[in-house]
Amino acid sequence: MTVAVDDVLGWDLSGLPAAASSLTTLTGRLIDTGRTCERSALKDRAWQGVTEVAARTRIGTVTASLIRTAHTVDDAAESVRTAHSELADLQTVLRSAVDTLRADRYLVAADGTVTHPDAEHRAAALDATEQIQALLGQATRLDRTHSAALDSFAAQLTGSDPNAVVMPSGAVVTPARAAGLLSAMTDPEMRRRAWASFSESERNEIIKDKSTVIGNLDGIPFADRAVANEVTIRAELREALGGGWTGNVDADRADRLRSMLADDRTFLAFDPDTGEFIEIVGELTPTTTNVGVFVPGTGTGLDDIDSLRKKALKLSEKSNAPVIVWADGPFPQHIVADPRTTKSIEMAVDPTLAAVNAPRLVEFTRALDAELGAVAPDAKTTVIGHSYGGSIVGTAEQLGMRADRVVYASAAGTGVDPDRGWSNPESDVKRYSITPPGDPIHLAQKFGAPLHGGDPDVAPGVTRLDSGYLSPDDSGGRRLLQGTSSHTDYLNDFDSDAFNALAKVIAGQEPAPYVERAPDMPRILERPELAPIIIADEVFDGVVDGLKDTIGGVLRLVG
Repeated sequence: MTVAVDDVLGWDLSGLPAAASSLTTLTGRLIDTGRTCERSALKDRAWQGVTEVAARTRIGTVTASLIRTAHTVDDAAESVRTAHSELADLQTVLRSAVDTLRADRYLVAADGTVTHPDAEHRAAALDATEQIQALLGQATRLDRTHSAALDSFAAQLTGSDPNAVVMPSGAVVTPARAAGLLSAMTDPEMRRRAWASFSESERNEIIKDKSTVIGNLDGIPFADRAVANEVTIRAELREALGGGWTGNVDADRADRLRSMLADDRTFLAFDPDTGEFIEIVGELTPTTTNVGVFVPGTGTGLDDIDSLRKKALKLSEKSNAPVIVWADGPFPQHIVADPRTTKSIEMAVDPTLAAVNAPRLVEFTRALDAELGAVAPDAKTTVIGHSYGGSIVGTAEQLGMRADRVVYASAAGTGVDPDRGWSNPESDVKRYSITPPGDPIHLAQKFGAPLHGGDPDVAPGVTRLDSGYLSPDDSGGRRLLQGTSSHTDYLNDFDSDAFNALAKVIAGQEPAPYVERAPDMPRILERPELAPIIIADEVFDGVVDGLKDTIGGVLRLVG
């Protein structure tokens, strides 16, 4: 509907310049406040520790939000100035035209129609009508344009525009574009600040548009990552069920996805294409004092998601701490296999995937530190690497992974870079190893040192823990944890001494040190040239399939 003549002439535009000036002043105050906050946070250089890190993180978040708001307010100020200039100019032109017409006894109606009492002025009245109505049309368009712009700025400040996200730089982008910009940020802390500056509505729109991106980004708060991954899992379940219509149903995948949605499970990463994931069992709260990160080994994939959860759940119960299963990367699926049909990188004897995964683990532990700084600043972190996961953890330590405690559990080695030592920035880090006697990984530790870094049991600064005994059998007897199956037995025996030792480390306790009750390897195996014969005998004696692959891998190493 076109505005009326007297409406335009009656516009009171006198307050717009003052409003624009006030908005500009507010912009400056917001920026000054943000800078003052940052200067204050950095002023006391003697203040250090987890509380200082948490405070500085929070101040950075608030500053980012202030600057983002300042950009929007500044844009609104400029929009008000433009609105005043354009509307005032048009109002002046219309008033001049109307006053001139009325002075010549023309009648100007509300809709811009011009008439004159004398018939000889009919043509002039029609021409004047066209001009006045054109001005009214322009006034209507300008009014709507500037009103929409100001409404948009108001929506940006509240985050209520579903199609607009304001970045900390002030750029207004779509939710999908915002997700892309977040993903392109190389600093998780910068990403965390940007995310915190968004309104809840903006975050929800970004998650709806790009849940697979947000759910896998280090620096996004864990609660939002969990929401994004649940959105992804639900979408994948609909697809597995045929999209809700009669169609191709992937029953096995649907069952797995239902399992992932059960029991309030929380995923901090999930890639539906690769099956890579991170799951946290237990909750991070202000009273959390410890948290564990468990990195599994060869064969890890989406099919293991439930069994890994069971292990994490028991570790969490015994340590009274949240435990995170980190499987956010590609794992070798074979210890060794026929090289004619299997690529080397898919075998555990190849250290490539340890080198690929280690930087990702480093970035996640940094994101975990940021989360703990915001939620539980007193919490201590324990990272456990089992089997090939131990090689990943060792390599991550070579790259500067921070953790308060590290456990090399039946670990393939201490890290794949022979020219680097551990460079964990935690000055008081405590390192432990646990490897049962007879565990085939001893062979890889001894003969595969050039590939995975060597034996963590004898590495300087590492305390070897007692692997002890399995849980009591039906008659109350306890069998020594040893032999080829011991590599994984203790992870599936939740009351074994070795499993309890892992829980104690997470809880910040000191488990019993190693007691030698049986040799790590039969003495003859310490002669590499004889190892293939002994190993072959064990294989033919009926070693389980997975451990046959382990021994086959060692054969390749020593042969």
